[in-house]
Amino acid sequence: MKKRPSRHAIITGDIVASRKITPGIRQELYNNLNLFLKSLTKDKWLISYQTFRGDSIQCEVRSLQQSLRVALMIKSFVMRYIPRATKKSLKDAHPKRPLLTRGYFNIGYDIRLAVGIGEVDFIGKGKSATSDGPAFQLSGHALDSLKDQNILLALKTGDAELNEELAVIISLLDAVTQKWTQNQAELTLYKLKLKRDEEISRILEISLSAVNQRKRNAQWTAIEKAVQFFETKIEL
Repeated sequence: MKKRPSRHAIITGDIVASRKITPGIRQELYNNLNLFLKSLTKDKWLISYQTFRGDSIQCEVRSLQQSLRVALMIKSFVMRYIPRATKKSLKDAHPKRPLLTRGYFNIGYDIRLAVGIGEVDFIGKGKSATSDGPAFQLSGHALDSLKDQNILLALKTGDAELNEELAVIISLLDAVTQKWTQNQAELTLYKLKLKRDEEISRILEISLSAVNQRKRNAQWTAIEKAVQFFETKIEL
């Protein structure tokens, strides 16, 4: 039996309206996003990543099944981001419990993300931007298609029938995530990373009941089911 060509999962993205962010905060955001992607590589979620033009990223996910989960992790990180100066002002205003107030802010930053799943022709040594093939093309073209729409998440494979089946959950995930506040994005990031509620309670210094409330507000149950459905549909 002829061996099936290996497939790869590529995520391409760019920060929304990056040029409207003040230079100092923009640089801080880019630096922190780079560190976050580095941590995902260290923790074995990503094989590699690259940032370019400042506001753009491209990553290769270690597991096809985890590609949507990882894309949502990246989205959650950007959407929960709070600049250092804002954190300081919160601490000064609420020295005892500054973390309690920050999540009520509306999202200040967001990122367009497109996942492409398919074969590759070649992968440049440590540089996804010098790589090519269907997975990279699917991801890049999907991202380009988002820029003229009010849609910030896309996923494409080489299977048209599967794309149609997955389009519904991707559309719903996009609609849900666009309504997040910062604390909802932060909660979802930890849940996507498989943290238990007790761990999240300790990290965020909030009660378990507050964790549960944030899960409800973030629509975590629906997100989890959508991610799990995707993971069952993508074959190795």
